[in-house]
Amino acid sequence: MTRTAMMTVNAATGLLPAIAAAGGDPDAVLRAARLDRATLERVDALIPSSAFARLLDQAARSTGDECFGLHFGERFDARDLGLLAYVVLNSPTVAAAMYNIGRYVHLHNSGLRMSFGTEGRRACLRYRVSDGPQHEVRQQNEYSMAVLWLTLRGITEGDWAPAAVEFAHDTPGPCRYERVFGCAARFSCPSNALVLEHDFVERRVRAADHKLYRALRRQFDRLLARFPRRDDMLDTVRRAIGESLESGDARLESVAAKLATSPRTLERRLKEHGISYRELVSETRRHYAVGYLQDAKHTVTEIAFRLGYSEVSAFNRAFKRWTGGTPVAYRQSALARAAGERAPELTRPAAAP
Repeated sequence: MTRTAMMTVNAATGLLPAIAAAGGDPDAVLRAARLDRATLERVDALIPSSAFARLLDQAARSTGDECFGLHFGERFDARDLGLLAYVVLNSPTVAAAMYNIGRYVHLHNSGLRMSFGTEGRRACLRYRVSDGPQHEVRQQNEYSMAVLWLTLRGITEGDWAPAAVEFAHDTPGPCRYERVFGCAARFSCPSNALVLEHDFVERRVRAADHKLYRALRRQFDRLLARFPRRDDMLDTVRRAIGESLESGDARLESVAAKLATSPRTLERRLKEHGISYRELVSETRRHYAVGYLQDAKHTVTEIAFRLGYSEVSAFNRAFKRWTGGTPVAYRQSALARAAGERAPELTRPAAAP
């Protein structure tokens, strides 16, 4: 039986007043979406991801605003999303912020699939709603992309535009996407995506609170351990990539052969999950790199070669893009934490319950 994708209700913060302000009937929208006010007012409530898509779709119908999701998204305060927003807002770099969105977003909405990686000379944050056909989640697509971009632009305190913005749904009515994103929008794409130039992605977040960031990352990683994302197809490909990295040949053709499929079919199935093969290799390398660096017996040079990098400098650049820091700095921090956890209990205060 397929599980219903669920999401926190935070994403609907301010939605009912926005519907009323646009001339719609909030109560009629709630009835059509099979939800009630009490549910939306509970900060800890979970609703089906498909119900949120219906809310935005019905809001567009009720208000007569074909671009309601886009307009609601551009006015949404990302901080209302809760802890996930604060991990992003306090990430050390834009690249780290994008990586954290992809890593943790399913704890906010299990119906979303996001991934961050480099594609040629640019970086790309890809996003797809797994529940429902794309024409049924158009309003949610546009809301989410507006929130993502304005949040990323806000943390860098600047006025930059993406290189491109892509949507999985067909070309809609006369919405002014250029006003919101600063660039033209493309439609009928394999997934929704923000495509950014490397100079923007590499920017540091000057207002980031690094102590808060580390604390939030630890909390989210504990949640990930308890509630891992279940996606058997992606897990299978990740394992095959990991084995291929160890053997020195992680080319698409080699991994496809290992999985008894064709490269074209593998690429198509990955696109259906909102991720490219290149992105999945990068994600797998990052996972293995973090694991190797927590074990002092592996040198950084050895790790770089085991992950398929021909030069240590290339591994250093990739790791900094993923985490905002160097492999050496990460190792030192990880080993220091491990040493602290092994310290005798009498030398440390008891942990709070």
